[in-house]
Amino acid sequence: MIFRTVMISAAACLASHAAVRSGKAEADWISTSTTYEAGKPFQTAVRLVVDEGWHTYWRNPGEGGMEISVKWELPAGWTAGDLEHPVPKRFMTGDLPGFGYEGTVVFPVAFTPPAGFAGEATLKGKISWLTCNEANCIPGNAELVISAKAGATGTTTEANAITEALAKVPRPFPDVSLAVAEKSKNLLLTLKYSGEKAFDPKDFEVFPETRQVVDAAATYTFVKEGNLWQAEVKKSEYLAPPLKSLTLVLAGKNGSAPATVSWKSE
Repeated sequence: MIFRTVMISAAACLASHAAVRSGKAEADWISTSTTYEAGKPFQTAVRLVVDEGWHTYWRNPGEGGMEISVKWELPAGWTAGDLEHPVPKRFMTGDLPGFGYEGTVVFPVAFTPPAGFAGEATLKGKISWLTCNEANCIPGNAELVISAKAGATGTTTEANAITEALAKVPRPFPDVSLAVAEKSKNLLLTLKYSGEKAFDPKDFEVFPETRQVVDAAATYTFVKEGNLWQAEVKKSEYLAPPLKSLTLVLAGKNGSAPATVSWKSE
């Protein structure tokens, strides 16, 4: 990936239950409850507050940048789910198109304790991110800690923020299938809708979740052909053949829940 000037200025942070500021953002780790039940998911989220005028990156950062990365240290038997990403925004870093977030972004992540686990659980996470503006990119990192006691789950003051973030995470769209045909410089995308309600790709903003397949600056103009919708988009210059898979995010412009559609080569 291509990067603009990067200022290495973030010092390693001590593990903390409180918010940690590093580089051009502040990170903290929140949960829906201060207690957990053995064998059931314990819902948490990493919250990143990015300084005004700066942005951070989605799982597909585009032409430059770096997605947030995490490394967990968990009690014996605990397992971590995926760090989930809400729908991103488009922006430019200099002349580089990218995808990511401005302001406050909440990344939900659930952990599951084993059946029979008891006592206080202390979870640790090492979080790294990159923030950029028009002129510079500055990394940040934090070592965060969250603790929970065994017991019936309650509700924290942060629960609503996590619920709202979960609603912004794209989920599979079972009524829409995606097919991809490769041309010399472009990709032909075909959507087929099998649902009963009205469907029009124009009602959605489209983001390529899979990296280095579709050019980050591409626009998606779908034209109806019978019961299919087709759009031709420019390939990413970084696409290494053969093309194996592509996932698109469809973010509803009318407030509908965001969704993903996926294709894999046979």
